[in-house]
Amino acid sequence: MMHVLLLMATISAEAQKIEVVNAEGHAIPLVNVLTQDGTLIGTTNMNGELADVKGHAKVALTHVAYKPQLVTIGQTSNRFTMEDMDYGLAEVVVKPKPYVYKEYYYRAFRYIGDSLRAYSVGVIPAIYDIKKNYKGKTRAIWSYNTKANKAVSWHGVHILNKVESWVKRSSVKMPEIWLKEKEAQEKYKASLVADGPNFWRVELPTKETTGQIIHTSGQSLTTLDAARMQMYSNEMHGETKMLKKRQEHDYTYQYASVFKLPQEADDDIPDLFRHTMTMHHWEYDSDKGRTIDIIYIYSTDNGYTDEAQFKARSKELNKGGAGVYMSFEALKAYAARHNIPALDPAQLQAIEALKKTY
Repeated sequence: MMHVLLLMATISAEAQKIEVVNAEGHAIPLVNVLTQDGTLIGTTNMNGELADVKGHAKVALTHVAYKPQLVTIGQTSNRFTMEDMDYGLAEVVVKPKPYVYKEYYYRAFRYIGDSLRAYSVGVIPAIYDIKKNYKGKTRAIWSYNTKANKAVSWHGVHILNKVESWVKRSSVKMPEIWLKEKEAQEKYKASLVADGPNFWRVELPTKETTGQIIHTSGQSLTTLDAARMQMYSNEMHGETKMLKKRQEHDYTYQYASVFKLPQEADDDIPDLFRHTMTMHHWEYDSDKGRTIDIIYIYSTDNGYTDEAQFKARSKELNKGGAGVYMSFEALKAYAARHNIPALDPAQLQAIEALKKTY
C-alpha cells in the first residue's frame, strides 16, 4: 500500500510540471504562467519548464513573442506548443532628416509574491539623432495611474522608470551583433555556439549556457539569463559589493527581444528600426516580499523626423486625455491598430481586481 501511495504521489507531482516549446520544438523560456484569475504561478526556465502549476486544472500562457493561450493540465501531455506572434512593422523609407523616430507601446506589471500591485500601460514617443543618441523627452501615457493609493503609485513609478530607462538607451541592436562587440566581450566574454539550423546557444567561458537565439519566420528571437551574465561579470571584474548585493536579494533577471531579420536591401536601415518587441522580467527579495517586475515593450512606429514633427506627434498622442493620460479605451484601440495582442483574460481580471482594491 505504501508503495502504491508513493507511486501515486510521484505521478501527481510529475503531472504538475509543464514544458512549453515553439513549432520547431525549441524550449520557450520566460513564458508567464497564470491562473485564470490572473495570479502569477511562475515563469518557465531556460529549458521552457515550470516545475509546478500548483494544482491548477487550467493555466494561461503568455509571452511577448507568442500568442497567449489557455491550456488544460494533465489530459494527455503537459508539453504545450505556442504559436509565433503575427506581428511586424511597416517598411522604413530612408529620408534626409536629422532624427530617428521611434514610438513604443508598453505594458508593465509589478507583483509582490503572486499578487498584482501595479499595472501601467501607455505610449512613449522618442527621438534619437542619426547616431542613435537619445534626444527626445520621454512622455508616458497611462491608462491606469493608481493615484488612489500611495503605495500602489510608488510601485507604478518604479516600473515606469524601468520602461523609460530602456527607451533612453543610446543604442538598440540585435543581440547577435552586440554580444560580439568589444564592450560586451570585455564585460561578459560570451560566445554564440551554433546548435542546429537557425539556433545558437549563448555560452559563458565556463561553458554554461545563459541564453538562446532562434531565427524563425523572418525574425530573430533572443532569450537571455541576464542576471547570470551580470553576476558572472561582477565576479570576473572583482565587483564583489554588487555581486554580494545581488546574491543576498536572490536577484534574477531574464531578457527577451525580437528583431526583424535584415533583408539584402536593408543594409542602410539601423537595427533600431528592426526592433519589434522586448520583454524584461526581474525578481528580487525586498522588505515587502518577493518583488516581480514584468515589462513588455512593442515598437509601433518608426521613421525619420525632425523636431517639429516629433512635437506635433507628441501633442497628437495627448488628444482625448487629461494631461498625459489616455483612456483605457483609447489605448485598447491603439493596440488593436498596431496588431498588438490583446491582454490575456487572466491578466485583465487581475487588473480589474487591482482597480477595485485600490
